Amino acid sequence: MSVAANSPLLNVIPGAQIQHFYGRSLFQFFNSTWRLDSRADRMGIRLQGDLLKCHLQSMISEGISLGAVQVPADGQPIVLMNDRQTIGGYPRLGTLTPLACSRLAQCKLSDTARFKAIGLLQAQREYRCFLQRFR
Repeated sequence: MSVAANSPLLNVIPGAQIQHFYGRSLFQFFNSTWRLDSRADRMGIRLQGDLLKCHLQSMISEGISLGAVQVPADGQPIVLMNDRQTIGGYPRLGTLTPLACSRLAQCKLSDTARFKAIGLLQAQREYRCFLQRFR
């Protein structure tokens, strides 16, 4: 999908399995616009776009955090939201920052979004700066 000017740019902290995704898939994830699928709910927001491929054949289930970007076998990412399951066995590209999760939750179905990799320290600084506004 082409980049829409009004699509929010959401920060993603790269995750433990990011190295298992093919380079082309990583490029597509961070350089494409993703449409929010109509199957979105409080558990997760499915994204429609280019198929993402990972060379992990299987994984042991592990804890899932708010904003985790899981990629099931169909290659379409799912951003896990407030009512997500507690464990999961799909590879994860990373995790949206708390501010990015809030912004994504405000989008309507069929809206588009883009994603940008961000380091943990930068994400923490941005969140602290945001919280300072409420003092």
